[in-house]
Amino acid sequence: MITRIIDVAHTIATHRTTPGQHHNPAAARQAVTTGLEADPTAELLYRACMRIEYGAGNRQGLHTAITRVQQVNQALDCSLETETENLIRDLLPRRQQRGRSARRCEWAIRKLMSGSRLG
Repeated sequence: MITRIIDVAHTIATHRTTPGQHHNPAAARQAVTTGLEADPTAELLYRACMRIEYGAGNRQGLHTAITRVQQVNQALDCSLETETENLIRDLLPRRQQRGRSARRCEWAIRKLMSGSRLG
């Protein structure tokens, strides 16, 4: 069931970030947030979040997503997926990849981390 929620959330996020009449970054963010509520370890959704925030020009949101997926994987004692590492490398300028600290978490991720429900 959780896998299906993640798949649907990712599909909606992808659909809502495609240019055209259905383009709606807010709906894409909500889909990702809902998916992460079901499974806060879904790296696929963190990648979608990174793409959404990068596309919106939201550097803080991008840094938040990167920091969060790194924290989750560190807690699970596992490495980032190769696709995630490549995406981070593509989205961040070189100087930021060398250890520049990420900014504070945005509202949705703070809420998720505190255990609060969004909405």
